[in-house]
Amino acid sequence: MASGSQSLIVAAFDFGTTYSGYAFSFKDSPDNVITNKSWTAGSGKLISHKTPTSVLLNEDGEFDSFGFDAEDKYSSLAEDGKHHGWRLFRRFKMVLQNQVNRHI
Repeated sequence: MASGSQSLIVAAFDFGTTYSGYAFSFKDSPDNVITNKSWTAGSGKLISHKTPTSVLLNEDGEFDSFGFDAEDKYSSLAEDGKHHGWRLFRRFKMVLQNQVNRHI
């Protein structure tokens, strides 16, 4: 973080080919790193700090869900024969830009 920065939070995103996750901490307590501990798969027996890098688009091509939620929903749609027109993208990695605006 830049010296004299007015930022209140530091965030990190791990956008991986197979799994993705994030972590953040607040400026006043940088050693208290917070991650998502609530991603669950299927029946909820698998709890993970990361979720699959999967995106589900609905029949109109609009974003529906991400990660375990996307995979679980698509599986349910397929089991019921209602998945036609839905698009599930798995194990992909975005093309990162060379220049990033770090001030949001």
